[in-house]
Amino acid sequence: MLSNNSNFVAFKVMRGVTFVAAILVVIHCLLGNCEVATKHNECNPGIPGIPGTPGQNGQHGPQGRNGKDGEPGPKGDPGEPGEKGPQGPPGKIGPPGSFGPVGMPGAPGNPGLPGSGMARKLYAFHVGLTSSFPSIDGPIKFEKVLYNEQSIYNTGSGKFIAPVDGLYFLTYQITVYNKNVHITLKHNGKVVQYMYHVFSANTNQASGASILALKQKEEVWLEVVGKDNGLYVDTDDDSTFSGFLIS
Repeated sequence: MLSNNSNFVAFKVMRGVTFVAAILVVIHCLLGNCEVATKHNECNPGIPGIPGTPGQNGQHGPQGRNGKDGEPGPKGDPGEPGEKGPQGPPGKIGPPGSFGPVGMPGAPGNPGLPGSGMARKLYAFHVGLTSSFPSIDGPIKFEKVLYNEQSIYNTGSGKFIAPVDGLYFLTYQITVYNKNVHITLKHNGKVVQYMYHVFSANTNQASGASILALKQKEEVWLEVVGKDNGLYVDTDDDSTFSGFLIS
C-alpha cells in the first residue's frame, strides 16, 4: 500500500514538472529566444498554451453623489423693441347682414294725463291815449289802438268787454306831467283798486295791474278820480291800457 502511494505521488510530481517545463518552453519561444530553425533566423512558433481560467468579477465601486442644480443665473437685459411695422390697408366692408325677425309687440304704456280740452283762443288788447288830460266824465277813452284784433276793447266807450269766461290780466302805464294823477280800475262799476301819483318835476311814470276772473261780457275800465288828471302823452311819452286772457 505504501509503495503504491509513493508511486502515485511521484507520478503527480513528474507530471507537474513536465507541465511547468512545457510552459517555460512556450514562454521562451514567444520571447524570441528559440533555436534557429531556418536560414533566415526565423523562429518556429510554438504550440499555443491552454487558456487560463477567467478571473472573478471585481466589486462595484460606490455610487457617486448626485450633483445639485446650480443657482439660476442673473436675468439678462431686455432686448431693444423692434420697429413698428407699417399699418395695413383697411379691410373691405362686409356685406350687410340679413334682417332679424320682428320682435314681439311691447306691452301697452301707461295712460297719459287727461288733456286740457280744446286750446282756448287768444284774446288780448293794447291801447293808448291820443291826447293829454282826457275827459274826467266816465271811462278814460284810449283811442290809439296798438293791438285789438278781437275788438275786445271798445274805443268809443273806453271799456274792455270780456269775450269769454276766464281769468284776465289787466295793467296800465301812465305818463304823469304838470298835475297829480288819481285813477281807479273799475269792474262793472265797482272799484277794484286805486292808483295815486304825486307829480314832482318833469315827466313821471306811474302804473298798476290786476288779475280778474270775469264772466263773458263783463266790463272793465279806467276812470279819473276827482280833478287829479295829470295823464300825459306826446311824441316821446305814452299812457297805455292793456289786458289779455290767462286761462
